[in-house]
Amino acid sequence: HHADVFDLKIWDQYVNRGYQRRVTMRSSWVAIPLVKGSSSDPINVKRLADGAAQVLATRIENVYRRNKKAPYWDKYGPMICDEIVSIKTDLLWDFNFQLILLVRDILGIQTPITFGRPVQEGLRGSEGLISAMDVFPGPKTYLSGTGARAYMGDCADFEARGIPVVWSKHKPITGDSILTVLFEYGDPLSVVLAEHANDEEEQ
Repeated sequence: HHADVFDLKIWDQYVNRGYQRRVTMRSSWVAIPLVKGSSSDPINVKRLADGAAQVLATRIENVYRRNKKAPYWDKYGPMICDEIVSIKTDLLWDFNFQLILLVRDILGIQTPITFGRPVQEGLRGSEGLISAMDVFPGPKTYLSGTGARAYMGDCADFEARGIPVVWSKHKPITGDSILTVLFEYGDPLSVVLAEHANDEEEQ
């Protein structure tokens, strides 16, 4: 919402226990089934197992309607599940991209999405991020979630290149999937945009 461009890094390393194929829904992990492959595969080659979209739609319905019906299930649930099973791709990155577009449209966010170039081989952490940003012209600012502090350190590499790093002040209302926000809250965008009152509270 705050960015001029939302850049997807589909050429990065796939992480089996990362968030590229799974997320929590009402505190339970829900994963989309994939075709087995190498643990060193990049994200862009990972493929969905047959029937994966239907598996995901069924799990969503089980979590948010059958177990205990969420307050806003009727508003979003059937439409989201129909959209999921209508996605025609067997590529994980493309499937996730379609899901991002779906949620972005529901929330009314219009930020353009790009597919940044692959990070130069051998570059990691901040150096890799900076190299991926080089494709964008003009002055740049990097908007980052606080989880990136673990590998971005003091951001000296960004400062040396004249790229300010702005840390998110997002106040997490739930650690769950965005679907929990859509199904449980009357004004989901306000939950997405909720921020800590000040930096001290964020710490």
